[in-house]
Amino acid sequence: MNVITRRAIRTAIGVLAVGAIAVAMAGPALASHVAVQTTVPDEGTVGEVLLSTVDLRAGDGTPLQGTTVIFYLHMSFAGVVGEAEIGRAVTDETGVATLAYRPRLAGHHELRMEYVTPGDGEVEATSTSFDVTGGQQLYRSAAGIDVPGVDAGLLMAVLATVWSILFWVALRFVAIARAGGEARTPGLYQTP
Repeated sequence: MNVITRRAIRTAIGVLAVGAIAVAMAGPALASHVAVQTTVPDEGTVGEVLLSTVDLRAGDGTPLQGTTVIFYLHMSFAGVVGEAEIGRAVTDETGVATLAYRPRLAGHHELRMEYVTPGDGEVEATSTSFDVTGGQQLYRSAAGIDVPGVDAGLLMAVLATVWSILFWVALRFVAIARAGGEARTPGLYQTP
């Protein structure tokens, strides 16, 4: 190897080393300096109110007050699988956001919490899971059809109107039939 080739290799290694050091030093600056701690009961029952809390703190330990936390639950309905927003909470002066959630189904639940980091405004998330036992149905619909604004009085008025019209039409048929029979006079239809 000649001197020029060695210098070129050393320069390239030096440039790569400086780049690696710059990336290593910038890495912590780009990382989130938010410490997150979630608290969710390990197990609950269907219909029981479960409290889910998220504690957000800055890198120096000060609580992040006024940060909105969005809670999502992984679920499926009618063959569609995804996440549904189940609530929002804002962190208080201690950096804690709490959501009261009442599970409707038994099984394993995956909960994801999203928040926006202060300063850089990036959305970050954390997740946890819990199990729910029980199997009673929480909502039972009333029998029949419930149409807003339609009650028994309105239904009776409509039925009375329809039957009145039908009765009037029947009376008109009887009147027409009688009038047709009285209009005949003897001898008018006689043959000679």
